[in-house]
Amino acid sequence: MDAREAEPFGAAAGPAPALVPVEDGAAAEGTHATADEAPASDQPEGAKTNAHVVRWAAIGVGGAAVVALLALGVPRLVAKLTLPDCNDADAQRIVGETLEDKKIKPHPFSKVRAVSATRTERVCAARMEYSGGQIDLLYRIDWNGWTPQVKITEMAAQAVIEPEHLDEVRKAADEFVSLASASPVNGHPPRQSEPTVRRLLDTVFDLAKVEGAALAPSEVAKALDWSRAGDRIGTVYILAGTSVGDVTRLANNPTAQQRTHRNVADFAPEFARYLDFEVKLGAIMMEAELKRAADASDEERVEAKRITDDVRATLAQTLAGDLTTLAYEGVSDEWRRQRLATMMQVAPKAAKFLNPEQARALRQHAMTVVSYVKEKSLQDGIKAFGDAVAPPQ
Repeated sequence: MDAREAEPFGAAAGPAPALVPVEDGAAAEGTHATADEAPASDQPEGAKTNAHVVRWAAIGVGGAAVVALLALGVPRLVAKLTLPDCNDADAQRIVGETLEDKKIKPHPFSKVRAVSATRTERVCAARMEYSGGQIDLLYRIDWNGWTPQVKITEMAAQAVIEPEHLDEVRKAADEFVSLASASPVNGHPPRQSEPTVRRLLDTVFDLAKVEGAALAPSEVAKALDWSRAGDRIGTVYILAGTSVGDVTRLANNPTAQQRTHRNVADFAPEFARYLDFEVKLGAIMMEAELKRAADASDEERVEAKRITDDVRATLAQTLAGDLTTLAYEGVSDEWRRQRLATMMQVAPKAAKFLNPEQARALRQHAMTVVSYVKEKSLQDGIKAFGDAVAPPQ
């Protein structure tokens, strides 16, 4: 029984012009300021947090929204005048200043390359990495009359899981399991009302570092490790008082199974955190895998198949386990509604991500759970979840 279910590129042909930024107001209104009109760019005060970086970039930029239009130099009547390269220091400095205007603290660029380059235009890609995330940028260098200019045309923030943070999660899970070593026998697992235990649960179950932006597909393996750490804590609460030390031994022990049902109610606050953590992290991994499927080459998708399959299985098991808990006696209808609301946020995309067999099994399980729930609005909600995951034919 699963622990979730209790049952430099772009060469130039000549020297580049000197680079000077112009006012944002001219850029925003589509006017063309000359170098003589351009004031120095204001610098924002204070340090900017990484979480703010991710949040703004994820929410405030969409499609090919133009962030800024900046004149880069003094007009020169030179027939062989060329545009700056993508990795030109002044061009990147001005891009950084544009980010600062949007309250994003600039960091060094990496993976700078020319997506395309002609005499009249360069389209450049770059990555800006910082603790807890990265921003992929597209910016265009072209001509405004005789003056080079740069626009940021696209920005996408992706969250990453820092190895140091994952180590903290693992250590917190280890410490929690150590504190709970006697709970399978005595039935008294550590409770979050204890300050030390709350700190450990916060470390493992807090997803703030990856909820502000889409998770980079390269980080999914780390996210699976994070999910497994959470499972270790959930297993403690599942097995408390069962005299069983391994969930795989529950299948042939009806008495222990009954105790696991009671544990969901007895430890409802901790179970709520565990179940919601697993659903939300599963959804974050699913979004990353959907992006991989949309952007990756066929070869890259084949290479990542094992991880993709693991995420599918993890999400399916998580949702099935959550559904099961809704059938247990002793939990309140409000508790059930809160778990169901979290699952419903995942269901529409899960229908596209899970394989057909997994989706059908979830729908069938939902219909079974309905028969154990008495409240009509909850019955309707569970049916709606099943139909959303596997729409009836």
